[in-house]
Amino acid sequence: MIHIDHVSVQRGAHEVLHDISADIPSGGITAVVGPSGVGKTTLLATLNGLLRPSSGAITIDGVGMLDSGETLRGFRRQTATVFQEHALIDRLPAMDNVLLGLADQRHPLSPLPWSRPMRLRAAQALDEVGLLHRATARTSQLSGGERQRVGVARALVRQPRLLLGDEPFASVDPALIRQLGNTLRDMVARSGATVILVMHQMETALSLADKVIALAEGRIAFDGTPRQFDRCCQETVFKTIPRGALS
Repeated sequence: MIHIDHVSVQRGAHEVLHDISADIPSGGITAVVGPSGVGKTTLLATLNGLLRPSSGAITIDGVGMLDSGETLRGFRRQTATVFQEHALIDRLPAMDNVLLGLADQRHPLSPLPWSRPMRLRAAQALDEVGLLHRATARTSQLSGGERQRVGVARALVRQPRLLLGDEPFASVDPALIRQLGNTLRDMVARSGATVILVMHQMETALSLADKVIALAEGRIAFDGTPRQFDRCCQETVFKTIPRGALS
């Protein structure tokens, strides 16, 4: 369980998140939704320790409060993040970008090649996102959707306790969204991992997630199950929605 207790977060002089509290259960998928600019990415950055709360606390069961460098370093070894802008190295093959997800598990100055077990884990992660056939392709030659899937594979290869995703399906076509969603579901069922995804595809969020947290103006506007996040709740969060935009 992740406990978010009256957390506020500032970026520069601007307070982005205002006194938010929520419990995120372990071993499930939580979707974070809401209009653009309401603090969804800031919440993810706070959960993985890239940003520190200006007030309040985040506590992880079995880890403790994320309030010290030592605790954060230990926690980060158990986490993985899929970034919206991929954060890949274009000159490297897809396989090598995935292997970088394991960089903290070997000495940074090691002259040795990646070990066979690590390469097998990277190949399996690429296979899980349907990209094993592109393992040797330079990342600069991949499409936007393929790059996004390499980013997902790089997170999966870490076998994380917590996986955070900032729009992980943004550049992926609907058929592959279903495949990636099933991959995450399988990972949760197999390992008991916790997955938190910032999402704009509402239909996918409601079908994939066990829990929905909606942000509006830097505050939690909804916290409940996908079934409870009905059209009335959605209209309250998103204010105005074009007819037919939500299912």
